[in-house]
Amino acid sequence: MDDPQTLQRSNAPAHAEPEGQSPEARERERAFRRAAKIRDAGGQAAGPPNGISGADLAHRAFAALADGVRDYAIFLMDADGVITFWGEGARLIKWWTREETHGSHLRLLYPDYGSQDGTAESHLKIAAETGEYTGEGERVRRDGSTFWGGITLTALRDGGGRLLGFAKVTRDLTARRAADAMLKAARDAAEEARRQAEEANRAKSLFLATMSHEIRTPINAVMGYADLLDMGLSGPLNDEQRDRLARIRSSNLHLLGIVDEVLDFSRLDAGRVTLSRRAGRLAPPIDAALDMVRMQAQAKGVLINDSVSGFASDLPYHGDEDRVRQILVVLLSNAVKFTPAGGRITVSAGTSVKPDPGAMLPGEGPWVYVRVEDTGQGIPPARLGAIFEPFEQADMALTRQHGGTGLGLTIAKRLARLMDGDLTVRSQPGAGSSFFVWLPAAPEDAVPSGLSGGGTVDSDGPALLRKVRDAIIVELERILYGYVARLRSDPATPSAHTLGAVELEDHLATFLSDLADTFRGLELEQAGESRHVRDGSAIQRTVAERHGTQRRRLGWSEDELRREFVILTEEVLAAVHRGVRDEKPELLDEAGAAVADFLDAARTVSLESWKQSG
Repeated sequence: MDDPQTLQRSNAPAHAEPEGQSPEARERERAFRRAAKIRDAGGQAAGPPNGISGADLAHRAFAALADGVRDYAIFLMDADGVITFWGEGARLIKWWTREETHGSHLRLLYPDYGSQDGTAESHLKIAAETGEYTGEGERVRRDGSTFWGGITLTALRDGGGRLLGFAKVTRDLTARRAADAMLKAARDAAEEARRQAEEANRAKSLFLATMSHEIRTPINAVMGYADLLDMGLSGPLNDEQRDRLARIRSSNLHLLGIVDEVLDFSRLDAGRVTLSRRAGRLAPPIDAALDMVRMQAQAKGVLINDSVSGFASDLPYHGDEDRVRQILVVLLSNAVKFTPAGGRITVSAGTSVKPDPGAMLPGEGPWVYVRVEDTGQGIPPARLGAIFEPFEQADMALTRQHGGTGLGLTIAKRLARLMDGDLTVRSQPGAGSSFFVWLPAAPEDAVPSGLSGGGTVDSDGPALLRKVRDAIIVELERILYGYVARLRSDPATPSAHTLGAVELEDHLATFLSDLADTFRGLELEQAGESRHVRDGSAIQRTVAERHGTQRRRLGWSEDELRREFVILTEEVLAAVHRGVRDEKPELLDEAGAAVADFLDAARTVSLESWKQSG
């Protein structure tokens, strides 16, 4: 007896369709089988239904297509190019009627003597020889107007290759051509504007360079004659005359400074500034810049706190030492200019793998930075971007009061970027400003260390405390970043959650830089003495007092202020442990306790100031 499954398979229709296929896939399978069946039978595909001939069906289908499609002009011609069928889409686009076009040659639709792409006869010839002509050109409507058409002219042949006629499809491309023309005109106008701007920029740079040179020549002459007078070659001078000569020299030096800025700006604008990119240490350009502005600061009564020492001064970077010094002179001079008498400027340095969000730096780092922080008037938020533009200052109303061209920061930022670095700023009115010079860090072995061969930097300070100091200085930005981030998210400091980084830091960089510098000459035992810790330095006490007052003004509670110092202490001690790894744990703990004592003393001062401000 046959197996039931065998009987079921034998009764199934041949070419059974697999289950689970989509309708589209099944339709393709049927098409393949149908074609194979016809080939196997040696026959032809079934003809059209209802006894209609294939030619008649094709004609009807073409007519329906030509009349139904309205976005294209579709029509037929015989082998001589005479129109034999004119679709409704052709009438709508070309405006010629069927009665007018039937029996007319294709040239009816061309401008006199042909279009941009040729004549009707040439196009028919190309289509007959190659099978098809495609192109674009003007065509004529019934009223004599023209439009821009996209043309496809196809030769029609029978199975034996005999030419039966031509089919033509035309699309009105007038709107697209107009849009293309507008785009081209806009591109041409933009290119011309760019060319004129470059020409004007070159002319401006040449003018600035020429005028600066012409101005420098008489200034040098005036300086020379002033020196001759001072030497007494024209007779002895009294004190009043010498005082006036000193003023002449001072004014000339001021003018020379302005001329140098204009020359630098014109060279940068013209792309004629070249920089060397050698590995170097931070100490030389920082020391040179400080030497150049120290007398200016002393004359105004502004204190400069140099917190770049020890390991921080030895940090390697890639750049041009002279240009780094030039940038720092600009920042320090501006800080002195805009900081009132009795104010303070702090210079610190370190490394960072996460630069300021506003810095446009190529690559992934790490980076070396120099920070110049002042206690001046600060910069309004709306002016922070403008201060790096040419001829701008933080407050244009102060331009005449403080002088200057407004080019210093523009030049400094461009120089920093030429060294693959950048110049950024953080500021707030009434809270001072902090400028950062960012430079690519160089490998440690790329340049000889300034601390090698005897350790000339701070050699009198104990090794452990020097490492503690260096750890705080080098990790300063990381300390501040973690400190601000934690304050903004800690449930115990809700008043900090909506404040900006400048308000939260509140000159903390100055405080920590001075705190680190306090360890320079201390013995470990001395660092823990309560009297010394309680007194601290004048800078630390001033900042701590100011901090308590600021927090009270911002509405902080006493508990929030206490919690803030807990967070600060944890971040500073974490930096110390990251930077000092090769010491005995008990000694490191003792050094950490000394740091915590200093911070506790600052907390006490801030709390006293907070209470007195209530």
